[in-house]
Order: sequence, then structure tokens, then C-alpha cells
Amino acid sequence: MKNIHGGDIYQYNNILDFSANINPLGAPESVNRSIADAIGQIGHYPEMYSDSLRKAIGEKYHIDSSQIICGNGAADVIYRYVYAVRPKKILVTAPCFAEYEGAWRSLWASHDVPEAVVYALNHRDFCIKEDILTLIEQKMPDVVFLCNPNNPTGVLIPAQILTSIAECCRDNKIRLFLDECFLDFTGREEENSLVRKLKEYPNLMILKAFTKMYAMAGVRLGFGLTADTELVDRMYQAGPPWNVSVLASAAGKAALKEDDFVKETVQYIRKEKEYLYQTLDTLRVRYWKSAVNYILLKSDRTLKERLITEGILIRDCSNYRNLSEGYFRIAVKSHADNEKLTAALKVVLER
Repeated sequence: MKNIHGGDIYQYNNILDFSANINPLGAPESVNRSIADAIGQIGHYPEMYSDSLRKAIGEKYHIDSSQIICGNGAADVIYRYVYAVRPKKILVTAPCFAEYEGAWRSLWASHDVPEAVVYALNHRDFCIKEDILTLIEQKMPDVVFLCNPNNPTGVLIPAQILTSIAECCRDNKIRLFLDECFLDFTGREEENSLVRKLKEYPNLMILKAFTKMYAMAGVRLGFGLTADTELVDRMYQAGPPWNVSVLASAAGKAALKEDDFVKETVQYIRKEKEYLYQTLDTLRVRYWKSAVNYILLKSDRTLKERLITEGILIRDCSNYRNLSEGYFRIAVKSHADNEKLTAALKVVLER
């Protein structure tokens, strides 16, 4: 089977990974400590439904724990959602994270797969416009999947348009699945998140993850938030129990207390992003400014292979809907690593 995501470092020796969008500061020390301290518990089953972790998440976001589902990574939550809702028709933007459609298509594994409704983003700015409302009302999907900020573009949905979409879905009894997994990198999570409006939009499911901000990709921990507690119950029934290990649960509870770490990360990413923008400008590489810790760019279609020869791995985005060969995504990493990427880009692009 082909790996369609970033982070596939295991087939290379001594590769510097710019293909996965992980916090360059690494995991907070409290997270590392919590995992080490929890080693003594691995002889016991974890909590069946992550009750203590859900309680901690609820306290952070000021919602009841019954409105929270925890998963073995964000992908686990996506698949459980699709298996619980079983939508016949979905709407996705293009490009966007592949697993929304991937999870939905898995429902049709032994049948003819229907076509998803696709809202193609304009390559000029990759921004969702008001005309998506017309498409939603015309096609009437069972679920609208959105990613804010979007992956792989890093573009935020304008607040007023997001509100209009949420209202449109609520009024037409359409479910809205909103992926906010990278929103904490913007430094504007509180003003852009719809968590405060869960009661206002009972059809809304918000996806969040510990993976990226807290550099816990190998631990696997994500969660969903919704006012629809019956849906939470169905999602837990849609997959096996004990889906969050004792190590992941301990790490998550430690990470939730790391507010200063998040602020430090946001400032660091902003500074390093400007450094990379300057590099790309100097090399005359086309790119799109990002609100988060990765940058979409367009270059020669062989760029990935040429960078691999320099010990650098970037994300080839040609497998995203509405993107073609020559589109790539680079993570914003430490300054030392970003300097290595800069040097490698100069070598391969100035040959």
C-alpha cells in the first residue's frame, strides 16, 4: 500500500524531514516526563472511554466531558465519525486533508463508490468564498468537511464566511465537520474557533489533536467536540474500546497545561516563517503565505527527488485533489534545519 501522507521517513537513511508539520521545539518536557512516569501503568488496561482525559479537555474548553470523544490520533476520530453518521453524500474542499474522503470511501469498500461534492479552491489565494453556500444548498450533502486553517495551504477561512457556512448547515439540517487541528499555531485560536458555539450549532463536530503542537505524532492522540452527546456515544460504539493508551492519556493531560509553550511556539513559527519566505523570494519560488507552521509552494516537479539527494524530505502534494505535479509543502522547522533547507534549495535550484 502507498503512503499518501507526510512523515514517511523510514525508507531513508539520515533524512531531514520537512514533510510532516510537527512543532520544531519538540514535545514539552512535562509531556516526556508524563510518558516516562506512566510506564508503570502499562500492565493495566487504559480507561475504556478516556474519562479522566475527557474531563481535563472539558475543563480547558469549558464544556462537559460528555461532549468529547478521544481517539487514537485525529484520524481515529474522523473514521469513527463517518462510521457513526454513515453519510451518503459529502462535500469537501479541494485541496484538503485526504482522510475525510478516505474515511467516507471506506464505507463503500464493497460497493460502487459515489462521487463526493467538491468545492475547488481558486489557486490565486486558496480561500473559501461565499459561493460555497450556493453549492451546499444546491447539492444538500449529508456532511460538509472543512479544515481551518486548511491543509496543505495554511489558509484560514474568513470568520464571516465560516459563520455563514455553519448557519447554512444548521438551517438545512446538514452536519458540519470542522477540523481545527492546526488552529493553535495561528495564535488566534480563541477568536477563530467555533468551540464557544457548540450549543448554537448542534450539528457541528470540531476536530482537534495533540499531534502537531505538542510533537506527539508517534503517541497518537486526537479528540472531537460536539454538543451532540448521542453522536459521541455512537462514535465510541463505531470502533474498538480502549482506543487511547495509558501513555497517550498521560501525555495529553500534561500537554493541556502547557499554555506558555504554545505561545512560545507561535512566536517562534512566525519568525522562522519570515526567514523561509525571504529564502523563497530570493530563489523566485512561488508560494502562498500561511497562517500556520507549513508553506505550500510551486516549483519544478522534480524538486522532491532532487532535495532527497541533499538529505531533505518535503511533501509532494500532487496527490491532493485540485493540485498537480510541482506543488509541494514544507514544514517550518528549527532555524538550524531551515538553514539546511535553504542551502539545499540553493544547490538544486541554481544548478
